[in-house]
Amino acid sequence: MSMTAPWSIRIAVTPGGTMVDAKGKVHRISLAEGAVAWLAGEVDAIRARSGEWVPVLGTGNLPIDPTDPAGSASRLEGRFVLVIQHGGRCWVGTDPQGRADVYVSADGSTLATDLSLLENPAGAGYDAVGWAHTLVAYGARPAKRHTLYAGVRRLGVGESVSIEDGQLSSEYRPFVPERTRPLETRSLDEYADRLLDAIQVRGSRNGNVVYLSSGWDSTAILACLVHLFGPRKVRAVIGRMRYAERSGVINQFEIDRARAVADYYGVPLDVAEFDYRTEGPAVLDAVRPMFRDHHLANATGLNHYILARHVAETTNGDETVFAGEISDGAHNLGFSQFVSIFHPTQEFREYADKMAGYLFGPTFLGQLHAGTMEEDAVYQIMRGRMGGAVLDPPAATAAGRTRQLMASLFLRGTRFPLTSLQNVRVLTAEGASRYSEVMEELYLAEAAERATPETLYAWYLHLYNSFHWQGSTVAPLAITGEAFGLRMALPFWDSRLQETLAAMPEQAGRGLDLNPTKYPLKWTLRNRVDYPFHLQVGPHAYLYDVDPSFSHSAEIMYGSSFQGTFTEALKARPHRAVLDPGLFAMDHIDGVVDRYVAGDEVRGAELGDLLNLAFTASVGWYGV
Repeated sequence: MSMTAPWSIRIAVTPGGTMVDAKGKVHRISLAEGAVAWLAGEVDAIRARSGEWVPVLGTGNLPIDPTDPAGSASRLEGRFVLVIQHGGRCWVGTDPQGRADVYVSADGSTLATDLSLLENPAGAGYDAVGWAHTLVAYGARPAKRHTLYAGVRRLGVGESVSIEDGQLSSEYRPFVPERTRPLETRSLDEYADRLLDAIQVRGSRNGNVVYLSSGWDSTAILACLVHLFGPRKVRAVIGRMRYAERSGVINQFEIDRARAVADYYGVPLDVAEFDYRTEGPAVLDAVRPMFRDHHLANATGLNHYILARHVAETTNGDETVFAGEISDGAHNLGFSQFVSIFHPTQEFREYADKMAGYLFGPTFLGQLHAGTMEEDAVYQIMRGRMGGAVLDPPAATAAGRTRQLMASLFLRGTRFPLTSLQNVRVLTAEGASRYSEVMEELYLAEAAERATPETLYAWYLHLYNSFHWQGSTVAPLAITGEAFGLRMALPFWDSRLQETLAAMPEQAGRGLDLNPTKYPLKWTLRNRVDYPFHLQVGPHAYLYDVDPSFSHSAEIMYGSSFQGTFTEALKARPHRAVLDPGLFAMDHIDGVVDRYVAGDEVRGAELGDLLNLAFTASVGWYGV
């Protein structure tokens, strides 16, 4: 089956006016006073004045006011791009959480929904900060307002553009953070209500598919779907990961538990093959144009493609496809994968995740502000496992220290308070300084100045929209699904549910209390729906659950059929055409690349440096 962009919008800006070219599944909506709107993507629900969700009954039902376009967009829930022409003014924006992308040329002459619609994206050269984030941070993609190209940027979260007389002006919808509230039964009930609402408004009476793993997130969605729609309207699909002959099936634990959960509910479970022993290059060839046009580069995105292809081949044509992404960050800042400390006892590994997350919470932030962090027992334990990693000294001001903590979470490959960019070998000292200065000022400065202990989690969840949640491990869910004509749903990204999670305190499983990770979710499963808790035992999912030396990255780089593709892509050192040698440590990068091309196997931080570059080079970029 072919995979093509389901919709596109290109806006040409001239002194005489703007021209909107919309193709594919784009709704053209006539508004009052002769105004016209174009809506691309999906709207899942409308926020009523009371704050509740109202079903979407067609585009004519959407509350779009041409005199208040930003306010109109804020009342729509979904993943969409909205363009409104009213008089001589054109307004362009996205959903409030920035799930969709709009690319803007540096001269303001063109706005578009993917890079292929721009004329020569690489014409002005390459953006060093965008490249640095791609190579340094988890997700292998520039942060939300960046691209790989100096002549192209993306609209940020909450940003819209107004065009009048050929001139562009940006507007930002202010972020109003939720304050944490005491953990009470009513707040847990609110979470449960909003989770069920988030799934119901996105679900289909004609059928629902879950990208199933063995974890809490996707199995919880499965439980809620069966609760809401019944087992006959639900099915699931999982991927069998065979990356290399030497390791065999690397997620058999996950498949076995997912099958047991599916059998418990009486729903069918299909198994799609992630067989990269032989099929890696063919899968990469299939996604390359679309991945290049959204600068995506990660094996997880290829898995999303295979799942979407499988569902498209088996669907009745009117199903919603659900995925559990976003949950890890929203509930526990990403520290809920049982990998903070390896130990045979699962409960201890879960508590180690809680300790890692605690170091980014309001209690520890208070100690960082007071200068007493090194007296904290949890800090001492986790710092002892950091080896010789360099830490930065605390900043002189409280806002500066808050900014450092946020940078440690979002701008580092290793997430530990005050981790220094000196540990990052792909950047020179000048490159690290520039990356830090630009990224912190653009993304973190306002949050660090305004955040309080009561609003810290709200700011984290808001910032996640600019970082991991739009990275190469999340964005391909929607992009690949929509390309196959599927309606995708990520209910943990629901804005009302996010507001509830932003108000959850440390005692909701985020701190050192005895409540488990993802406590509100597990409370919902225990109190509001039927859930097989007895099945959530044993190894979590992958071989590394029993063998800490096992590495997904190593299997992909050295044991899979990608090895030949990566070697061919890297052997001519294409990075030298896009990376500034004053900002990037070319000797180190060249050395790692040359060792890989020669057949040597590297591990540790060097493997991470190599993986992001290899995938990015294999997907390709404009200008080379």
